[in-house]
Amino acid sequence: MMKPPAPDESTTPVRGTDSRPWLAPTAALLLIVIMEVVMLLAVRQESQTSDEGESLWAGYLQLALRDFAIRPGYPPLAHDLATLPLLAFHPQVPHMTPAEVFDYRGGRIFLDSNPAAKMLFAARAAMTLFPLLLAVFVFLTTKEMFGSGTALTALALVAFEPNLLAHGPLVTNDVALACCLFAAVSLFWFFMTNPSAWRLVACGVAGGMTLAAKHSGVILFPILLVLAVLEMAARAQRGMARDPSPGSLLSPLSPGERVKERIAREWSRLVFAVVAVGLISFATLWAFYGFRYSAEPQGVGVAPPLAAYLDGMHSRGAATVLRAAGRIHALPEAYLEGLAFLNATDTRPTYLLGRLYPRGVWFYFPVAFAIKSTLGFLLLLAITALFRPRGKQRELLWMLIPAAGIFATSMASPLNIGIRHILPMFPFLVVVAAVGAWNLARRGRVWQVIVAVLVLNHAGSSLRAFPNYLAYANEVWGGPSRTYRVLTDSNVDWGQGLPAVKRYVESHAGTPCWLVYFGTVDPARYAAPCMLLPASSSVIWGRKLDPIPPVIEGTVLVSATEMSGQAWGPAELNPYEPFRTARPVDCVAGSILVFQGRFSVPLASALSRLPRVVALGNQGNFDGAMAEAHEAEPLAPNSVDVQFVIGQLLKAAGRTAEARQTFAQALHLAQTIYPTWQAYWIPILTNELKTGDSPR
Repeated sequence: MMKPPAPDESTTPVRGTDSRPWLAPTAALLLIVIMEVVMLLAVRQESQTSDEGESLWAGYLQLALRDFAIRPGYPPLAHDLATLPLLAFHPQVPHMTPAEVFDYRGGRIFLDSNPAAKMLFAARAAMTLFPLLLAVFVFLTTKEMFGSGTALTALALVAFEPNLLAHGPLVTNDVALACCLFAAVSLFWFFMTNPSAWRLVACGVAGGMTLAAKHSGVILFPILLVLAVLEMAARAQRGMARDPSPGSLLSPLSPGERVKERIAREWSRLVFAVVAVGLISFATLWAFYGFRYSAEPQGVGVAPPLAAYLDGMHSRGAATVLRAAGRIHALPEAYLEGLAFLNATDTRPTYLLGRLYPRGVWFYFPVAFAIKSTLGFLLLLAITALFRPRGKQRELLWMLIPAAGIFATSMASPLNIGIRHILPMFPFLVVVAAVGAWNLARRGRVWQVIVAVLVLNHAGSSLRAFPNYLAYANEVWGGPSRTYRVLTDSNVDWGQGLPAVKRYVESHAGTPCWLVYFGTVDPARYAAPCMLLPASSSVIWGRKLDPIPPVIEGTVLVSATEMSGQAWGPAELNPYEPFRTARPVDCVAGSILVFQGRFSVPLASALSRLPRVVALGNQGNFDGAMAEAHEAEPLAPNSVDVQFVIGQLLKAAGRTAEARQTFAQALHLAQTIYPTWQAYWIPILTNELKTGDSPR
């Protein structure tokens, strides 16, 4: 007797869920509630991160004043949502200079003039809508494609994914993009399998929201095009043009209709659908800008025009396209400015596996993904690759192709500053891992135990990291307290650790306290009672620095990003290089290292004197400024920063020959001491020697 065919493992009914239909939705709701609670409890213990102040400032101007010119690199969706709760506070907009309005200081001044802590938490609470909606879409899409059991597994992986928990509540646009992009792909799937007008419109609206979330959301349309072509090619190969399945785009052949004609007609329908999605997305994007081309409200004209952004682009061809789009008002001006700004962004130094690179490296994101994903999640992905489920290849491709596209695009990017740039890949891989887990669990009780252990490892590793999700690393890399050894920036230290610094210092009172802080907020807002050491962005943020001695003693707290040298450069260029080889006594919030003892910091001491040198020079007190400069110079005789400030001081005092000699010495230092890391100085100093004028 012939055996009946084996059931498709990925679609076999889940024991208990069919007889108790309430079980899956109840479990899903519980997981979503847990996700929300964990995010809010964790983010309450974090200070303002580097991008949040300017995001809220831009969002307030966008939402309240419909002014999109301040931060064109940030489309409005995420920041509009974050700013909505702020309207209830009736925030004050303090007087600012034009320079402060348009640079990073605007967000700091805006929050410092209002109840910053309350406004920030309200905005973060609003931002949790994106990770929650993402979780819902992952559950519903996976349930439709693979069944309730796989959907619950995927939802559990999302709910405890440490990178989504870290970035989900922050006032940034990374999780917003992940949510909207996954939703658009899911809705396109629903349309392709069961076409209807409302599904087409929903997909288009989701596509427009993807564009309005982040400029890199344009990757959605190549993804949809590839998925659509593969879908139709697969259907034609399966002979569905002759015998379509229920719910397909194809309809039965009419009498006498030839197959080729029918396939051509269906391809036309497909092209129409893709074009319709694009047009609806286009209209939705315009809606976020109020269907107004101008970036600024009418009558205002102080922001840089589109032409200024286009002139800074690396690609002349892309600049030509955007200039043409601007002439015909094809897209909102602020959106075009954002595209141009991103194209003009130079590569930044990369810190990976304890090594500094002067620019981005192609293997950054694969390594970062291996470090910052839980071991359970990584092993489930490996299992899916080794034990590919029978059937459902079509559905798996719908998850794998977007993930591969996002990953490949990110690897080609020169900007390696955080795994947040590949967050849109995570929900697709979560579904793939859940499919593999559920498929494996059906092989027997032993495999069920293995899968359960891996899912519990994922959740347990995530919960053990609470509340330090930004600094998460899996156990192979030592966990959140050791991530700083291999990664920096938004992977570890994004300015979030000030509340933890305050708690640590208050519980270890009795010794002098020094703090070098990487972040945009003034540490005084969080009452961190330490003397500030120079940070890489101290001048930008206008932090008041008192001159510090070349040798400090006591408790020294050093932000991981500052210690790494990512913003300074290697070896002697880094004022905190001595701490890289010292052993910390603690790690606060996974991002700030604690050292105790006596430390020599001559370069930091020299840099701490420069603000006073500049202030005295601006007051015309050249003798006093020169006296301060002569105290700084012997502490760091090879510092280009010190030599440049002295040269500017001499030039302002009319001592031109001495100024030129000092600029020549600075240029020599820049060209001979790690010149790759000091290359930005060379045109500045060359210009000083040629014309005597510093560039504006």
